[in-house]
Amino acid sequence: MHFRKHSVILICLVFSLFTSVRSLGNTVDSVPTSALYLSQYVQIQSVTGTEKEAGIFLSRLASEMGLYVQIFTEEVDSYNFSASLYPLSSGKPNILFLTHIDVVDAQEDHNNQYPPFSGIIAENCIWGRGTLDNKGMGIMQLMAISKYVELAKTSDLPYNITLLAVSSEETGGEKGAKIIVERFLDQLNPVVVYGEGGSGFNGLLTKEPHKHVYGICVASKRSLWLELTLNVKASGHGSVPPLNYSIQQKINALERVLTINKYRPLQYSDPAIRMFKEVGDIEGGLRGMAYRNIKFFSPFVSTKLKKNDAIYSVLSNTITITCLYTTPGAPNVIPNQTKAILDCRLLPDVKTDEFLNKMRKWLMNDSIKIKIISESIPAPSTVPENFFYKMKNALKKVYQGSEVISLIVPASDDNNYFRAKGVPTYGILPIFMTPEMMGSIHNVNEKIPIESLENGIRVYDHLIHEIFFEPVLKVEE
Repeated sequence: MHFRKHSVILICLVFSLFTSVRSLGNTVDSVPTSALYLSQYVQIQSVTGTEKEAGIFLSRLASEMGLYVQIFTEEVDSYNFSASLYPLSSGKPNILFLTHIDVVDAQEDHNNQYPPFSGIIAENCIWGRGTLDNKGMGIMQLMAISKYVELAKTSDLPYNITLLAVSSEETGGEKGAKIIVERFLDQLNPVVVYGEGGSGFNGLLTKEPHKHVYGICVASKRSLWLELTLNVKASGHGSVPPLNYSIQQKINALERVLTINKYRPLQYSDPAIRMFKEVGDIEGGLRGMAYRNIKFFSPFVSTKLKKNDAIYSVLSNTITITCLYTTPGAPNVIPNQTKAILDCRLLPDVKTDEFLNKMRKWLMNDSIKIKIISESIPAPSTVPENFFYKMKNALKKVYQGSEVISLIVPASDDNNYFRAKGVPTYGILPIFMTPEMMGSIHNVNEKIPIESLENGIRVYDHLIHEIFFEPVLKVEE
């Protein structure tokens, strides 16, 4: 479904945007348009399952910027659309900028400096749920694409550039990215996808701990959510406990799993080896040599690597108990049933059946029934090619003196849907993230500095320019 609105709608939209923005400490005149757009976008509470209103806002905004909008699905919980320089019917090879409309829920909390869906602009930041994950990135991408609208009208550019906005990412992408790749991928004709994933950070390099390093995600672990149920009929009164009642058996079984998880071995997947090699090239010296040959030196550095939770997570399969509950009852009643929820994150080449077989051995209790609640799609990693280096160049142009590496990340996202179809896919939120910012995602006081928002737009702008006007790069080995 295509639509282009009359200019009067744009005037009304901008007027409503300016009048609805709440600003503290920043005058509206001093705030860039990108921040105003993001402020209003955040105010639309698009918790997973309620994406449509926010999707309509963003798709109309894209249309008013002169982009060709196509709505794929428009249900309340499944609003998915594209916004492109050229109509998709042009058949041009397509550069997809992937963003998701949905956010996780946010409750009022006394630790929140501002209400989580306020979109307040204060202290040179935009505050609220989604500013980092992932509405801020969507605004960056849209603003950058819009800069090339006039050029596309007068030039036959070699690629289409498309914002692809999807639903339900926070719950696995069933009503968003999955629908797109199953029903509309040929229509989109992607040659590369740039989605969420890495970001800028520091503290990685020993010799220069303050140097900013930007990580472009080329692989993601995948999620496997399990429900473990145990039914054991026992005498009901807590004053006469049997030797092996349900809760006791479940705790003992989970303790065995946790012990194995605590001492899990390091596993070096291809993207992990590549990541360490790139870090080693930057680090130099003996430490750099060890990183470049990480599998050989693993016995000497494994203890140190395991002390870093993030590194340990990307080098191993992880198991986290997120819920443990029983059938309801009084404090003196022994329940017959216990359940546990496990959030398992698997490396790219790990098969579900093989992992479940190991899980059953670790539990050492055949009475525990394992049910798969949900699992994300397995996908091979993307081997860095020309489009990786285009993004690398764009990052280094905006963030002078920084370094750029490829990453494997422990979280799962929509990127794997496209990787599974053989589309080169890279994940990067192109801003520098402080530990405070990272800790605010899905948490209180989520915010993005206005400067970061504008820098992100500049990165995407440089990326598009690189793709259109710079020669094909020689792919680094």
